[in-house]
Amino acid sequence: MKKIVIALMALGLSVPALADAAAVKRNDAVYSANGTRIGKVERVLTDSKGTATSVRIIFRGKFITIPVATLTPGEKGVTTSMSTDDIKKL
Repeated sequence: MKKIVIALMALGLSVPALADAAAVKRNDAVYSANGTRIGKVERVLTDSKGTATSVRIIFRGKFITIPVATLTPGEKGVTTSMSTDDIKKL
């Protein structure tokens, strides 16, 4: 995935999920790819440079971490490209 992102950046193409990573904030609603509300952002996790890398949410009573690269902004919050079944496996 990193190689694809780097290649797209080198070509000057935008990567919507990564470009909007800074827009993800605490308490944003999070939806699965199939439209089910799965929780809200409890914490935005960052790397040593301060770049958002993932978000932590509470899903069915446990903390799970979702990569920011899977998130896209929406009208009501953010949507992950992961299905509810994928999220259950985390």
